[in-house]
Amino acid sequence: MNWPPPHLSGSYLVVETTNKCSLACIHCSVSEVGHAHHQQVGFIDPQLVLDLFDDLVRVKARFDTLILFWLGEPLIHPHVREIYQGALRANATHRVFNKIELHTNGTHLSPANVRVALNDCEVPQVWHFSLDAARRDTYTAIKGRDRFEAVEANIARFIAEKGRLGARWPRPVFQFIVSHKNAAEVPSFRRRWESACRRARIPVVAAAQDVPGGEEAVVYFRQLDCPTAEEQARENRVFREAMQQEGLALPRTTQAPELVTSENLSACGCWWKSPVVGWNGDVTVCTRDNLHHNKLGNLADTPFSELWWGARAARSRAAVGRGDYSGLPMCSTCFIPRSSNYTDVSVEERERVAAWASK
Repeated sequence: MNWPPPHLSGSYLVVETTNKCSLACIHCSVSEVGHAHHQQVGFIDPQLVLDLFDDLVRVKARFDTLILFWLGEPLIHPHVREIYQGALRANATHRVFNKIELHTNGTHLSPANVRVALNDCEVPQVWHFSLDAARRDTYTAIKGRDRFEAVEANIARFIAEKGRLGARWPRPVFQFIVSHKNAAEVPSFRRRWESACRRARIPVVAAAQDVPGGEEAVVYFRQLDCPTAEEQARENRVFREAMQQEGLALPRTTQAPELVTSENLSACGCWWKSPVVGWNGDVTVCTRDNLHHNKLGNLADTPFSELWWGARAARSRAAVGRGDYSGLPMCSTCFIPRSSNYTDVSVEERERVAAWASK
């Protein structure tokens, strides 16, 4: 192929370091007894990830964001620091990622992990702390286990150390997924983490749905993704009302309840912008595909560049671009393109990728 591939705005590469988790959040498949994604748990081979980074450097590919997280707690991986440093090195060789994100529940935010996290490298880095509650009982109900005090203490120490060292990165994001179970705690959650940042002399802002640009810490409220269109409509209303009470604008207005449907007739941007690497090396196209229905192959057998930009993926993209989801039942009934937690793909972007692939 005529490398490099086109860079698409809003693109992100997800790498699951492990599907093992220290919690069992009710909005995550970890809490679903017998879910196939968690029947076997393990850790991604760090060499697979380092080879992936080398492959991206070789073909001069670029994604807007690397996300080290999917359906497990990434800091549990015994070699997570090696993987994280590998991502930083790849960016020093070639600007593979415009940003590096790590999402953590904070249970394994050890001093060693904090030391790796705090740095002044050139590439922007963001660590999302998934918290979702301001009270212990609510936390336990949502997270499935009582780790509230330990997690709050770990993150408070992280913030204090970042302030003490004056480290530029990572940018902390205190995440709260709003639902009918915790919406009443939005104000107290916001005060808690805004105060912690101010004590550490770290600038902080609050935001709804999208993390704004900049380097300030962010108290971040996000809409809940639901398994059915009916539940999505209800939680959309809860989210909008909670954000209105806090005076937080929605950068992308959540869909009105009557517009949430389960019929997907448009071209889904996931096939162009959001490759996902599971802990076992499988490559698929979307974080919603936790059963790997749309698996393209495995990194142990084929380099990422051949899987993501190869002939099989190109054929699927051509069909999806026409709105043809035959043979892709999970996609044909997906309502995420009607959600604000979605990255669109334009006709121009699709044509640019197709033209490049045909050379």
